[in-house]
Amino acid sequence: MNIENTYSNLLLIIKNKIRLFLLVSLISIVSAIIFSSSYFIDPKYKSEADLYPSNLTAYSNESETEQLLQLFFGNDIRDSIFNRFDLINHYGIDTSIEAHKSNLINEFKSNILIKKTNFESVHIEVLDTDPVIARDIVQEFINQVNKKIKVLHQQKSNEVLIMRENELANKKQRIDTLESNIKHYSVKYGLLDYAEQSREVTAGYMNMLLQSKKGQEMQKAEDLYENLKAEGSHFQDLHLQLNLARIDYNKLLISYEESVRDINKNLTYTNTIVFPEIADKKAYPIRWLIVLMAFFASNLLVFIILLFINRLKQA
Repeated sequence: MNIENTYSNLLLIIKNKIRLFLLVSLISIVSAIIFSSSYFIDPKYKSEADLYPSNLTAYSNESETEQLLQLFFGNDIRDSIFNRFDLINHYGIDTSIEAHKSNLINEFKSNILIKKTNFESVHIEVLDTDPVIARDIVQEFINQVNKKIKVLHQQKSNEVLIMRENELANKKQRIDTLESNIKHYSVKYGLLDYAEQSREVTAGYMNMLLQSKKGQEMQKAEDLYENLKAEGSHFQDLHLQLNLARIDYNKLLISYEESVRDINKNLTYTNTIVFPEIADKKAYPIRWLIVLMAFFASNLLVFIILLFINRLKQA
């Protein structure tokens, strides 16, 4: 009789516990379904894009993808998106509190995912209650980062352009100085072409000496001969310097024109592989996952409570 009573009591306890678990499971499932509905949690839609860097120059050991990823996190890009979509009102941030900007940033970060993939591309995900805004924010990220890179490149190109302009101006001043000196020697000493004049004057002067000629022609030859001896080498050096200066000037002019082209060129710095789209299905919350977690959590809690009660009875 005692064994039968014990067995019956055991079955009763088991049935009661099963009923308890079933009741808790039912309550947790129904509660999870209700509280995960759109009445309590605003559904969010996801838009995403994948892109590769283009026309970038990596710094130090940083890859082009890492550079592009870093640019996406610029606070100027973030703030431009805040303003473009009026996110402080769209997210319902209370502007009366002092930390409203921090709350806006935290809400924004909770809806944004930008990461480097295993394929060296950049992946962008945006969640929003409005699927169109989610798509537009992804596209605005891409537009803003292209604009930022273009501005950075133009700033660098402007610096190079100014440097080239200064180098050209200095080289032009050097050429003008050399040409002025050469003109001075030409007028004062009658020097035009050192090598050619040296041959002709020397030959003419020696013929006049052999013919024992005197007079004005002889005096001119002697004067030019002396000028060539005294100033000819320096005059020739001026011509060599002028030729080298002109060669350098032409090289600088080519570099200058390249800098002008760099400023005026219109490039894109991202190649979008997966374009953002308007989602037709919500991505958050995942109701089946919430229900499943609520089911296991509630039953685990009941199990722990029953175990604790059983220990108290045994104590």
